[in-house]
Amino acid sequence: MNWLKQLFSRGRLYSDVSDEIEQHLKEKIEELVAGGMSSKEAAYAARREFGNVSLIENDSHAVWRWPTMEGFLADVRYTLRTLRKAPVFAATAIPKKPGGVTPTISTSSLSTTSLVVEERSRPPSSLSQ
Repeated sequence: MNWLKQLFSRGRLYSDVSDEIEQHLKEKIEELVAGGMSSKEAAYAARREFGNVSLIENDSHAVWRWPTMEGFLADVRYTLRTLRKAPVFAATAIPKKPGGVTPTISTSSLSTTSLVVEERSRPPSSLSQ
């Protein structure tokens, strides 16, 4: 269940990484100011040396990401939000969904079965002609 805990504590991990990056930048700025630069020049030099902060954050977040699971959870949240905004639609669409899915599955299953049975019923000699 450790993976489940990690899945729901991602926000904290992401903010911890952002805080660490900011702390590194502050330390570098302090180091450059102590070396004789003005604070504005030191901040510019530290950011230039460190690189693109947003890109580094995204790369570090990618280490802990589970794109499939996070995408699925985002889709579920979006669906629930949308259904909550339109309760009449939800009340009519949700009960009708199984009524549309069941015939589709059974039709697909029957057509696949009939095609496979029909293909197997031919004698092998007729396939080469």
